[in-house]
Amino acid sequence: MKQTTLVQLSKLEELLRDRQYDKVLDALASIDRSTLPRKDCGLWNLLFSEAKLFKGLCGEVEGCLRESIEIFRHDPDTEKYALGKFLLGWMYALLGDHHPGIEAYTDALAHYDRCGSRRSYARTLNRLAYSQLQLGQMDVAIRNVKSAIAIWQDLGDTAYSYMINLASLQFRAGFLTDSIASYLRLISDVDDKHGHRNTLILFEMVAVAFTQTGEVARARKMFAKCQPYLGTFQREDGTYYEFLGMAEIATGNYTAAEKALSKGLEISLEIAPESSLVSQIKRLFGDLYIATEQYDLAHQFATEALAVAGKINERVEIAACYRIFAQIENHRGNDSEAREWFSKAIDLFRLIGSNYELAVTRYSAGASGLYHNGERYAILYLAREYFESEDVKPYIEKTDTELRKNKHLEHGPRKSVGNHNGQAIIALSPVMKKLIEKAKSIAESDMTVLLTGETGTGKNLLARHIHDCSDRQGEFITVECTGIPEALLESELFGYEKGAFTGADSRKQGRFELAQGGTLFLDEIGDIPGSTQVKLLRALEDRKVMRLGSVKEILLDIRIIAATNRDLHQRMKENLFRSDLYYRLNNILIDLPPLSERVEDIPAMVEHFLTNSGNGFKVNGNGPAIERLGVLLSIPDYGGNIRELKNRVEKLLFISDGDVDRMIELLLDDNVLSERDWLLRILDRTAWNRRETARRLGVSEGTIRKRIRKYDLAQSNTDLA
Repeated sequence: MKQTTLVQLSKLEELLRDRQYDKVLDALASIDRSTLPRKDCGLWNLLFSEAKLFKGLCGEVEGCLRESIEIFRHDPDTEKYALGKFLLGWMYALLGDHHPGIEAYTDALAHYDRCGSRRSYARTLNRLAYSQLQLGQMDVAIRNVKSAIAIWQDLGDTAYSYMINLASLQFRAGFLTDSIASYLRLISDVDDKHGHRNTLILFEMVAVAFTQTGEVARARKMFAKCQPYLGTFQREDGTYYEFLGMAEIATGNYTAAEKALSKGLEISLEIAPESSLVSQIKRLFGDLYIATEQYDLAHQFATEALAVAGKINERVEIAACYRIFAQIENHRGNDSEAREWFSKAIDLFRLIGSNYELAVTRYSAGASGLYHNGERYAILYLAREYFESEDVKPYIEKTDTELRKNKHLEHGPRKSVGNHNGQAIIALSPVMKKLIEKAKSIAESDMTVLLTGETGTGKNLLARHIHDCSDRQGEFITVECTGIPEALLESELFGYEKGAFTGADSRKQGRFELAQGGTLFLDEIGDIPGSTQVKLLRALEDRKVMRLGSVKEILLDIRIIAATNRDLHQRMKENLFRSDLYYRLNNILIDLPPLSERVEDIPAMVEHFLTNSGNGFKVNGNGPAIERLGVLLSIPDYGGNIRELKNRVEKLLFISDGDVDRMIELLLDDNVLSERDWLLRILDRTAWNRRETARRLGVSEGTIRKRIRKYDLAQSNTDLA
């Protein structure tokens, strides 16, 4: 009997690999589990749980898995214990409880690694990525799937389904260009050996990706390619009709959309009434009825979708339902409620890194008429920035139409700008021009800005520039978070009343109060202590502060800009920085590039540092020499960025007594690169444009050609680039 049962269970494992889940469950139901030996009972539990989870069902699964995990906990068969943990993680993922799910997956990985089961290890990495996706850990999720692919390929397998998953992750993150490129590479290799199910998934995903980028004809061709494979894989059939409905909504074919979504909903309800597929299709019904101005129906379907999405914590769908509620309340004239729903949707899409849906929501908010000109322009600009980066043509056109309604806005500075204490923003390089355009475009909004970048990249100067370009009449107040002792930081931020503590001899206003009507700049926010982070978060959320020793709240009218050279994602992992504070600060992220990525700006910086040195330096006829000095100074890599470059220029100025030719001589003597190496570096930076290289080095184009021959240089020789 025992041997017969083991043979049966082994055959069921083969059926699972062939995705014959109903047959597995039927066969397991015919076996009397109560008569099985302990380990066979554990295996029965694992097979039952896996078949259920493949069908998206969690009923009875947890009890079976807990029992199996205990059965195999101290058993030499470590792989069965790892499988129990893997399936437990999968169950949690289906329930939307991703933190314990990740913990279970991590335990499974450790045991699979211990027993050398590399395929199962890769499979776990692949599943783990879904939970990380839901928690907004997009980079980690993509990295794990890539590792899973590498393991399978090392074992001689193409890892085709994992490669589809990688493209799907890229798509979910809104990296449409990357995902389409990945899909098209996969399509070029697709054949029957990869399985009809994978082929169908691939064609469906390519179709919806083309839909989002506005390539309707190509999308329809892909939908047509799905036809031969329909009717075999129930869940993929449901997904097909979901995506087809989405495409029909996008192209305005609302009758066809309703028909496709109805078919998809029928299939999905039959599979699992509380699955992500159900929430997705019901939410799309909400989008459809918003488009057709049937707001009561939109509210009904969005409410039903949210109920399902909330149970399984499908956060993309939760945020999309928030967007629908915002549009409904906007239609009803409930402006405050509509803005609140838009805010919740935007915050959640930002949190989970769903960039396409975030941009669509920003566009909807910007076009809603709910926001004043400065705020409206900033929201639309951020949407367009994404649409342009991924060439989402339909939304580029719609966003441009909305932006043209703000043509009367002036995006120049409202106040004296750009030269505070001899400091100026130099923006000749493409990367800096785009960054300054973004800073100006978001300046008139009240959204919080987070500036990141290495030390010395000019974060404080850009923060001041944003304030100067805003319409805020108050002061620009700076808090050096690392320069104030922890014990004093709270009183500096929030102020205190007389007698609040020993030594408080009089009332003192905090920096928040001093910034009323203006901008509060929190420099090096990454170093702020945990106790202050909590109170700072509360102030940002409530827009209120209370002085120490007071019971009276002070309403705030300020714009917050924060800056850091720290990796806040790493500090969040180390529990040194609150994730909720990070997302509250990061309404708008601007990452300042290091000097090595904006070398075109260096000559102008050099001239600026010379003329603003306070030593009375005048350009006079030294323009060409100054430009050559700037080119030579652009060759080293500056770890300290602008600050180090400034220090070096000031040192050269002092030693040379203001003689630019002498500065060049000193620099040539001091520089470790030979003339050959300098020439090669500049040639590489100008893409071997001889004329531009000659201009930068202050010599004739003929001289450059002679030196190329002299040093036997070739364009492929880029070892110093």
